[in-house]
Amino acid sequence: MLQRWALCCCDPNTRLRATGPGRHTDRMTILTLPLPNPMACAAPTWPWPTTPLTRRGAAAVCVVVIVSACGGGGDATDPPEPAPVVSAPGAGASPAPAPGATACDGAAGRVLDVGPGKPYATPSAAAKVAQAGDVVRIAAGDYRGDVATWSASGLTICGVGGQARLFADGKSAGGKAIWVVSGANTTIDHVDFLNAKVPDNNGAGIRAEHKSGELRVLNSGFYDNQNGILSAAGPITITIEGSEFARSDTGTTAALGHNLYIGRIDRLTVRRSFFHEAVRGHNLKSRAKVSVVDNSYFMDGPGGRSSYLTDFPDGGQVTLRGNLLHKGPLADNPTAVAFGAESMSAWPTNTLELSHNTVVMTRSGGYFLRAPAATQSLRLTANVWAGTGSPSLLTGGYAQGNAVQTGNVSLQAAQFPGASSLASPVFWPTAAALPALALSGVPDAAYTHDSPRPYALRAVAPGARLAGALQSAP
Repeated sequence: MLQRWALCCCDPNTRLRATGPGRHTDRMTILTLPLPNPMACAAPTWPWPTTPLTRRGAAAVCVVVIVSACGGGGDATDPPEPAPVVSAPGAGASPAPAPGATACDGAAGRVLDVGPGKPYATPSAAAKVAQAGDVVRIAAGDYRGDVATWSASGLTICGVGGQARLFADGKSAGGKAIWVVSGANTTIDHVDFLNAKVPDNNGAGIRAEHKSGELRVLNSGFYDNQNGILSAAGPITITIEGSEFARSDTGTTAALGHNLYIGRIDRLTVRRSFFHEAVRGHNLKSRAKVSVVDNSYFMDGPGGRSSYLTDFPDGGQVTLRGNLLHKGPLADNPTAVAFGAESMSAWPTNTLELSHNTVVMTRSGGYFLRAPAATQSLRLTANVWAGTGSPSLLTGGYAQGNAVQTGNVSLQAAQFPGASSLASPVFWPTAAALPALALSGVPDAAYTHDSPRPYALRAVAPGARLAGALQSAP
């Protein structure tokens, strides 16, 4: 319980001044106290109204000392806690420390600082008071057993000074996730989510429950959860950039955990992200009306046991461009990319396009693609299919002769010896195999960047292209 003691050297009715814990001294909280005795210390049970005011406007001559007492929560006679001090944008707010910029740096709004010695000790404390348009800056470090629901819209939430790492430690918000996001137009940047597990096996790092607008997840990580992100359905969009999803697992064969599981939403966009080692579930599963996935890595590695590397079970309009995929020898499912495996009735348009992807399968046999006969269009442009033990291109009922194919190349997985390395994946062929990738022109003008390593983008040089996801050695 917090005890507030006024160390007094003032006249009755003087306004006391105190800085919030860990804050700069040019940002003050003014406390108006009717002191019965100028030299007496105030009792800790007084309700103190607070009004933010800068140092320049204060005429106080007293100091309030805030100390923390050990023990449990306050009893029923304690007064309500006054709201913690919130940093105003501009003067008095600390700049985000290195390394790197975050989405919070350019965001306008009231700033809530989170972390040890900050006005809000934990993200959940900030979530309880967050208002539309707020900027929440979480100091880098580990936050254990702290879960939250973010219901305000227009929030920008960032780890500053590095990653803010949230460990579930057996806790969940609403029995669902480490964070439940229900407000519209939320951006989350430089935050990691670890070990989310709930009894129904749908525990997620983030449960996306917004009813409108967009959820943006940038430069974040999802590790060892039952699901990385799990979304509801609705007229919403989700965008993921520069993020990592790894080792999702429910621990049972009765329910599958997916690194990313998107419901029937309007649009999913994924760019320069890294998905690996889902356990029996899929590395990416999207039921969205439109799914666009660019310049990302999807990998089993030598020991991964995922089902599909990417799965679009309800069809929709799907575009995969510039991605690098590895299906490992222990994978549970023989197919790398699946489309319409469960239904083709959710959306009026069901088309699949793959351009400049490299798919390497060290699992023997299998299929690079699955598409049902009801697929309206299958377009394959400048992809590299590199298999082991003579895999087939296509299964699921779609006639291979109906696919529109341009500049695709078939090779052996052994010609990509670095493709199975999770620590440092290299999807560049051997020198002997390289000439087979040469194309005579530019088959896809929309392919403008490649990804020489996870999260990195590199502009493609003008001129004729190579088949596959890379245009030069990493």
